Amino acid sequence: MNKPKKRKSSKKRDQIIRAGENLFSRFGARRVTVEEVCREAGVSKMTFYKYFSNKVDLVRTIRDDLVDECFRKFDEIKTLDLPFPDKINLMTQWKVEFGNRVNAEFIRELVSIDHVLEQGKRRYLGNIARAQDRGEIRPDIDPEFLWLVVEKLGELVKDGTWQKVCSDFGRYQRQLRTLIFYGLLTRKEEKQ
Repeated sequence: MNKPKKRKSSKKRDQIIRAGENLFSRFGARRVTVEEVCREAGVSKMTFYKYFSNKVDLVRTIRDDLVDECFRKFDEIKTLDLPFPDKINLMTQWKVEFGNRVNAEFIRELVSIDHVLEQGKRRYLGNIARAQDRGEIRPDIDPEFLWLVVEKLGELVKDGTWQKVCSDFGRYQRQLRTLIFYGLLTRKEEKQ
């Protein structure tokens, strides 16, 4: 079993990561070869293997960087002094921007990561509980049940079925936000 190489920061390593993210985001990681990453990055295969054990090691590095970026952004939004609905809108807007950066296949490859899902679940439940404590979300909704629903909806991303009814990942994210946070029923103020 290949062990991931120790993280070294260098210009060449960063070029490889940027090239990998660019190619994986456009075509999915499975369809891209190490040779194509090297060509895109302008480096030799020997240079690639100086920093990464194999393509899987590069994918993990990019995945971990993207996950860290997601959590940093959500933590940043969470600390803003805004009403909860505005935070949800900002989070959705960021997910849409993220979804526009990567193709559906690569998103499916990324969302199949158990430790990331567990960390996301803890953060999600914490955010919901805090919003309930502040009266921003109905107190009669069990956060664990809400997570179960979100988890099941996540299967639509994993298997790609969301693409049958949504033209792009941004539309899918907006539909989810509307359904989960605003529900099906209109409110009096929405009818006016």
